[in-house]
Amino acid sequence: MRFHPKGHHILTGSGDSTVKVWDFVHSTCTFTFKDHRQPVWSIDLNRTGDYVASGSLDATCRLLDINIGKCRNVFRGHVDSVTSVHFQPTSNILATASADKTLSLWDARVGLCIQTFYGHLGAVTGCKFSPKGDRLSSCDATGSVKTWDLAGGR
Repeated sequence: MRFHPKGHHILTGSGDSTVKVWDFVHSTCTFTFKDHRQPVWSIDLNRTGDYVASGSLDATCRLLDINIGKCRNVFRGHVDSVTSVHFQPTSNILATASADKTLSLWDARVGLCIQTFYGHLGAVTGCKFSPKGDRLSSCDATGSVKTWDLAGGR
């Protein structure tokens, strides 16, 4: 679940394979994205609130345009569930974590994978950029936590 930065909306991902936009002032669902084929595990909004990324059991991440109500891009590359998604706070870079034990960085504008990180021994269950966006931390099902230095490439 994420609060929209511009107003009175909350976004949710769900086990029914949808991403919903809710008007919490009026307690109504204003839009439903039905693009995934399996449950949605994670969502994140970009810094302007125009796009939501959603990660799913269907092994994809989708970039959804909130303004027009359409899927703009499908990120394929993981071979197992996408468990966590997070936008870099200073750019259009998107991180995805997967049960396939990897993390990937994507250029959200064009949908290309720009880097994949290996090293976890279990399913990667979470990922988060540092506030400056120069580091990416991840955790896995074995309890391991890793921090990746994006500036130094480690």
